Amino acid sequence: AAAARNDDAFLAAIAHAQAGKLGPEEILVTTRVAEHFARGGDVQRVPALLAALAGGEPSACDAIMDGLSRGWPRDRKVTLDRKAEDAVVNLAKVLSGSGRARLVKLVGLWGSQSLDRIGAELAGGLLALVRDEKASDSRRANAAQQLVELRPGNEEQARELLELIGPRTSPELATALVNAAAAATARGTGQAIANTLATLTPGPRAAAVKALLTRAEWTPALIAAIEQGKLRVSELPLDQKQALAAHPDSSIANRARKLFAAGGGLPDPDRQKVIDALRPQILAGGDPARGRVVFKEQCSKCHAKGEEGGHVGPDLTGSAAMPREELIIHVLDPSRSVEGNFVKYNIATTDGRVIEGLLAAETRTTVELLDADGKRSVVLRDEIDQMSASRKSLMPEGFEKQINAADLKNLLAYLTQRGKYLPLDLRKAATIVSTRGMFNDQDSEAERMILRDWSARTFAGVPFVFVDPQGDRVPNVILLNGPEGTYPPRMPKRVELPCHATVKAIHMLSGVSGWGFPYGRKGSVSLIVRLRYADGSTEDHPLENGVQFADYIRVVNVPGSRLAFTLQGQQQIRYLSVQPTKQNVPIEAVELVKGPDRTAPVVMAVTVEIAGIE
Repeated sequence: AAAARNDDAFLAAIAHAQAGKLGPEEILVTTRVAEHFARGGDVQRVPALLAALAGGEPSACDAIMDGLSRGWPRDRKVTLDRKAEDAVVNLAKVLSGSGRARLVKLVGLWGSQSLDRIGAELAGGLLALVRDEKASDSRRANAAQQLVELRPGNEEQARELLELIGPRTSPELATALVNAAAAATARGTGQAIANTLATLTPGPRAAAVKALLTRAEWTPALIAAIEQGKLRVSELPLDQKQALAAHPDSSIANRARKLFAAGGGLPDPDRQKVIDALRPQILAGGDPARGRVVFKEQCSKCHAKGEEGGHVGPDLTGSAAMPREELIIHVLDPSRSVEGNFVKYNIATTDGRVIEGLLAAETRTTVELLDADGKRSVVLRDEIDQMSASRKSLMPEGFEKQINAADLKNLLAYLTQRGKYLPLDLRKAATIVSTRGMFNDQDSEAERMILRDWSARTFAGVPFVFVDPQGDRVPNVILLNGPEGTYPPRMPKRVELPCHATVKAIHMLSGVSGWGFPYGRKGSVSLIVRLRYADGSTEDHPLENGVQFADYIRVVNVPGSRLAFTLQGQQQIRYLSVQPTKQNVPIEAVELVKGPDRTAPVVMAVTVEIAGIE
């Protein structure tokens, strides 16, 4: 608390703390305070801070250098008098190698040459370590990264790192050397990376291609490498082809389109034409076992199904509830209907980088994007030149170019295969974020419903899938309308979950509400589960306060449901089930309808049990 208003005094004090070497939490706080000090860019206070750090504890001074180098504005110069320059030289003597490298970088930003000699010595030592074949790959990779951080504008240095990649270099070290060189700011570095493409193995080559796409001034070198045969069009993933074809520099985009046209690299832009052509071949049939293999090879990097796969794109665990006709459109024309939290963003930075991905998180000072490989990039807002939401999905169009029609049919068979249990997808029906207060005050911790993690879990033998709120950005539970509080009156009185299956039972993680039992009137109807059958009929299952439903805020037992999980703040979520009377007629949709009482019911997950499967 004191550090927020007295950052320079705090840093001076922590550097000379009597406790000795700092622990991990103290280092984290110290680094953050130093970064806060630096972002202020107050050049008048810097000399006094440098003097105050003289003779300080090395781990504390290292943490301070880390924070200062992260936060200092690139365009803010500092005039150091003779006394301050002497303090810098003395400080360099107590820092570790990485701390000293950060100090050299920082002093270079300030415009001082006081550490030029030390910087040259550091660079020489780091380069020697990178060249040392007896050192471990991790030490050599770290040294390469520190070297570029120390002298990011040195083109010759980046070229030397790339020249160290040879047939005896491990793929991991080669990739690390490419990534280190790619962090350099020298304009000619892009050409140096492009010159290595023909000699790199697939892993490092993919890193090199990605690096060349991240800086607008480097991308022409990538196009030239393809034109010269150093890289084949077929080696580019579909998203990279589309990024080149839609490049903001029209000359690059035109050259890329010509290359792709010659090699058949881009998908047909008329997606409906593609869907219509493939529909007769893929609408029915297929081998789910082979489809699972296709899913693991082609889709699992971004999508999860059950316990397999990643979490970049939508979770496909409940995809079997979707008709194949609809699923075909999502696979072959992914940009036709993009959910809000899967919109792709494009960022151009002031130093020429181009970054694209899903918006994973944002704060007042940073934006975090998640790319198609699951890699996170954090960009400072003051380094963003342009940022725009794309009309395109992060999933590239042209999936039919990746696999043949037979495997596409097998994949659809796998995605629509129904086992005994089918989780229903709550993403489009969710109405509120449960990691914030849901009833009266968003800042109230008591009004939140938070699981330790949002991965799938099982209760009473039934698997349930949750919507990940991604911090507090994505609505993840269904809260229905109620007359009390701030937010329930704004909620809908009805939501719909597509089902398209014959159902033995509907299992729910729910049974809780705001203003529920022991509050409110026992026996009043809180929620109606309405089943809409394929034959046009409907069937209502009323759930009552004090019977199936209880208040959410603590464990309160009622006879018609069971405690499933106690949540992080000791709130509860309960388990209940509903049995349809028609188990031989498909249910088109499960509707959740608010009952007439004053409660505000919550539904966290729904899974249907398929009739006829044991």
